[in-house]
Amino acid sequence: MSLKIAGEVKIASDPCVLAWDNKLYVGTEDGSLKSFQDDLKEELNSWSAHAVQVFALAAADGHVYSASNDGGVKSWSPAGELKATLPVSEGDTTVLRLYGNELYAGDEVGNLLLQVDCTSTYLLHKRTLITVYENDKLKAKYNVLEEVKDLSLSAPYLFTVRDLDATVTEIKPDESKNRFMTRHTMEGSAPLRAAGARLLLMARGGNTLRLHEVSVESRFKLLHELKISDMIVTSLEINGDYAWTGGWDGRVRRFKIDDVKLTPAGELELGSCINALAATAPDTAYAALAGGRMVRVKAG
Repeated sequence: MSLKIAGEVKIASDPCVLAWDNKLYVGTEDGSLKSFQDDLKEELNSWSAHAVQVFALAAADGHVYSASNDGGVKSWSPAGELKATLPVSEGDTTVLRLYGNELYAGDEVGNLLLQVDCTSTYLLHKRTLITVYENDKLKAKYNVLEEVKDLSLSAPYLFTVRDLDATVTEIKPDESKNRFMTRHTMEGSAPLRAAGARLLLMARGGNTLRLHEVSVESRFKLLHELKISDMIVTSLEINGDYAWTGGWDGRVRRFKIDDVKLTPAGELELGSCINALAATAPDTAYAALAGGRMVRVKAG
């Protein structure tokens, strides 16, 4: 199956991170946040969010969250109204993920922050401590022994990854306020994504995609691995049964996630380094490219 460009737009500052919530949100090198309609033909909103580059971005259910090196995680309305600034961690926040009403934030020194409706927080310190607060009161603590480069959740398993290894931690904050279990460690590097019973992450070299089973019984068995590039892969997204990747070689690739293997399902040369991807449907993804381009890619 082939991939094709189904829309593109050029902006003044390089797009660095992407998020989707019925429209495309873009964080740029100059600290701006922008939103576009799905065909990229119209810019809907634009506002200055940070003094410098946007490091991380997440959006869902009318909530937009961004982070840079200016302290804390900022919560925005879709129109750009600042709603709140969430607590500052010890380092720059480099990853944001939304799961339902829970926001997970990981930083460069190994902190993991989980914000629930702006009232509850789960904090993973570089000294291995997750602290849980609700309505400004201590709720729970977990010690998980992992620096955060990327993270993904397939409840009750929290997957975190560094440059060389990934860790699987079982957490059940609604059942236990102080107990957790480190279930497994495996070789791997960012980016990383979990989807149901499958986990995808890059091998240590950064150019081989690995498929794991999400199962304690199989010890998170490696099912398949596939070298997908000669260069570093920077972005990995999953939607439905399809994974999308992009990186330094400027190629966006799509893979069918079968039961025990990855099957190539399209490839497209975009001409410059891919900074970020957002997969909004099994057959649709957006790519943020060096040089100020954003591209909508369709399979068909």
